[in-house]
Amino acid sequence: MLHGRIAEQARITRLLAGESGALVVRGEAGAGRSALLAFAAEIASDQIVLRASGTPEESHLPYGGLHMLLATTRPRWKHLPAQQRDALERLGEPGPESRVPGDPAWPDSPYLPVWNLLRHLAARRPVLCLIDDAHWLDRESLAVLSFCVRRLAAARVVILVAAEGEVPALQGIDELDLPGVDRQAALDIVAERRPGIVPQVRERIVGDARGNPLALCELAAGISPAQVEGRLSPLGLYTGWPGRSRRADQLYGACLRALPERTRLLLLLAAADPAASLPELLAAAGALPAYRSELFSTAGATPADLEPAETAQLVEVRPAGLTPRHLLVLVAAYQSAPISARIAAHLALAETSPERRVWHLAAAALEPDEQIARELEAIGTSPSLERAAELTTDPEPRGRRQAAAALAACDAGQLRRAADLATCATRLSAEPSTLASAARVLATVESETGSPARAARMLLDSAARIGDDAMAVVMIADAIRLSGYSGDEGLAAQIAAAVWSAPEASPASSQAARPEASPAPSHAARSEASPAARAGAQPSWSAPLARSLPLLAKVMAGGPLSGFSAIGELVEHTPALATQQAITATSLGLMAADAGSALRLTSTLVADCRHQDLMGLLPYALQLQAQALLLSGRNAEALRQATEGLKLAGDLGQTHRIGHLSGLVALIAALSGDEKRCRAYAESSLAYCAEHDAPASAALATWALGLLELGLGRAGAAVAHLESVVAGPAHHPVIAVRCAADLVDAAVQADLPGAAVEPLALLERWAGDTRQRWVGAVALRCRALVAPDGEAEPLFTGALDLHGPSLTSFQRARTELAYGQWLRRIRRRSEARSHLRTARAAFEQLGVAPWAERAAAELSAAGEASPAERLPEALRGLTPQERHVVFLAAQGSSNREIAAQLFLSPRTVGYHLYRAFPKLGITSRTELAELLRRSGTITPPAGTPRPGVALRA
Repeated sequence: MLHGRIAEQARITRLLAGESGALVVRGEAGAGRSALLAFAAEIASDQIVLRASGTPEESHLPYGGLHMLLATTRPRWKHLPAQQRDALERLGEPGPESRVPGDPAWPDSPYLPVWNLLRHLAARRPVLCLIDDAHWLDRESLAVLSFCVRRLAAARVVILVAAEGEVPALQGIDELDLPGVDRQAALDIVAERRPGIVPQVRERIVGDARGNPLALCELAAGISPAQVEGRLSPLGLYTGWPGRSRRADQLYGACLRALPERTRLLLLLAAADPAASLPELLAAAGALPAYRSELFSTAGATPADLEPAETAQLVEVRPAGLTPRHLLVLVAAYQSAPISARIAAHLALAETSPERRVWHLAAAALEPDEQIARELEAIGTSPSLERAAELTTDPEPRGRRQAAAALAACDAGQLRRAADLATCATRLSAEPSTLASAARVLATVESETGSPARAARMLLDSAARIGDDAMAVVMIADAIRLSGYSGDEGLAAQIAAAVWSAPEASPASSQAARPEASPAPSHAARSEASPAARAGAQPSWSAPLARSLPLLAKVMAGGPLSGFSAIGELVEHTPALATQQAITATSLGLMAADAGSALRLTSTLVADCRHQDLMGLLPYALQLQAQALLLSGRNAEALRQATEGLKLAGDLGQTHRIGHLSGLVALIAALSGDEKRCRAYAESSLAYCAEHDAPASAALATWALGLLELGLGRAGAAVAHLESVVAGPAHHPVIAVRCAADLVDAAVQADLPGAAVEPLALLERWAGDTRQRWVGAVALRCRALVAPDGEAEPLFTGALDLHGPSLTSFQRARTELAYGQWLRRIRRRSEARSHLRTARAAFEQLGVAPWAERAAAELSAAGEASPAERLPEALRGLTPQERHVVFLAAQGSSNREIAAQLFLSPRTVGYHLYRAFPKLGITSRTELAELLRRSGTITPPAGTPRPGVALRA
């Protein structure tokens, strides 16, 4: 399959659809010239296809290319005049010395015979001539082809030529230049060539290949299994290949072997360290003979030694280093050198490239070396730690380094490699911190690819065995977090029992935890903390964490939501934590429902994950940030973060995270009324949950379906879904609290007062425990919904007072809506309209169309004319969606901005404008803005109620 060549394929298709024509496809080696010729042959299956290709070995043979092109047409030569037939028979044969090859004046010249043969063939069927590698074709054949091209208008013949660089004989023919493929096409090529490759390696290949399809294929196919799973070094990818690239040798091997020795030496050094500057390369060349004098007969090198490589157009020389004409030049230069020469090159570069010194020493090391191992360990990346372990003989430090490498690999999202390293570490070491780190890695891998409940038990068992009090607290906290995803209250009870037996933090630890005694590290300091450091005990936060564990464990076990001050203390310490522990603390702290703190903390978490390249933690951080944004009423941003997290989780193979984020996307789509998206993602999440232990994800997806039905006015269906979460088969203790208000609302609309009792009690308990104003406001609103008319109004007004300037504007808008509905129902319509207008405006600003339509319908029932009635007659003929789109367009929003607000695609927005403009009798956005200005429209026109949106009498 051709990736990233849609425009080029379209041009070739148009060429073949015409009667005749010619085209030269130009591009560097591996750009896809041959692939485009193959594409042309495929779509021209009903035509006569003639093929030829140039080679260096035959470029000196006169008419050798024509001989290849016409070989299959020999049976048709008999239809030509004898003299022309004889000329074709002599193609490729040496002629008399007096003949000037390529002169059409000679009687036996092939010019007219070839042209007449093509015309004869075209009389039967169209002819397609495909000439590959025309830059290596003999000049006589090129001259005949040029002769034919100038006469193509007289026959159904297409000549398609592929060449690298300029071909003077074909000047004047239409050209198609092949640039590098775009980023998405490059990613697709790598994924197709090497499925399962981790994102970091995929990005490295895409960057190194610079859009060249052949380089992308060779790098993806050639790297080792360890590299596929994320083992990278700052040196070239090809330095870790187990074999050689046949294509690199085919393209550049002979050319490299023809270069002088010093030139080959400099190219080997450049291949061993592509980032080395020219002075570094020259200095390393001078140091080489000291290591392997038998390999290099001359000492030192100068810039003049690179001239042969420049003349051969293999590299461009700059002070910053050598830029290869093609990545495969470096591949061939490195892999064609003997192993002893490569080792010598790395040792020489170690002296002249200080930033990469230890990597060169590690590349040259053939046996254990503790000094190199210590230097690699200090770097702190997973590849450096893994190589350090390989260079270590003592089992204990080797196991410690493998455990640290496993933790770093896990943070980077390289789950398979992390699990392998952690397993090896447990076999080598009995050190508590090493075993704890390995256990946490294995539990993380299990939670992301298997069962969160099983992962929590793994942590609980390890915490009881390791004999490290501070680390035990950390592991139990992780177990509590994972038990929250499992929803297993029996497991949570086990964890609660373990918490009571866990040691209390010492006074010294408590003192160290105070900000004034131990100031929070800077962002840079936290970013530079090595995985080995992150693996150890966390004295700066073990005390507040330890104090919060009993509460958290009881909550997960189904106990009361009380004592949130302990969570608040934990959240206060979160900014000072290493990123992985901060994620745990923040995910637990979100239970406190503090939207402002949650948003601040999750923003820091996402920034840290991006800055530190912690791709394995980033999907979780994005999930938490999306939840915080949703809590703050920023739905469009929440959707973007959740969608990014979902895509990344898919790339990393984090199947549990995929299931949970799918449910979260479904919940956001439910708010906007995007029924298709909501159902698709909810069904995907539920399908995963049906086969895996993921009740939290199932509860989230079920909540999304219930909220969707509620927004669309199908209250009975909403009750069925939401009851399943609060007290049914999809029950989850935390999500049940979050969706309790929706169940109360749905139960009241469906006239099922009994269904509101339990969720209302749950909600009021949550409000009392969290002491968050917005939660208390929601609880008052829900109490007002079920209260007698004589008691409802103070509850509604109290709820509005509690909402205040809260960021959770969606909940305030719902309270305004509910109060307005109640006022309309008791016939205080004038007062009702004020609250309903406020609700409608807030819903429209949030982009939650079903709720805005519900408010608009209530306004209409309260006696307020629809804003659409104040607009020109033509605007009344627009659909509700078209009205929303044209209003935002008139305000100056771009299609992409409108799409983000209304949860549509930019293409759909464009379609709505395309449909709306003729109805309005206008042709531009400028006219649209003027039309709405003249009409006096201030607020967006409300949509008509969706089918099924009921108005309570």
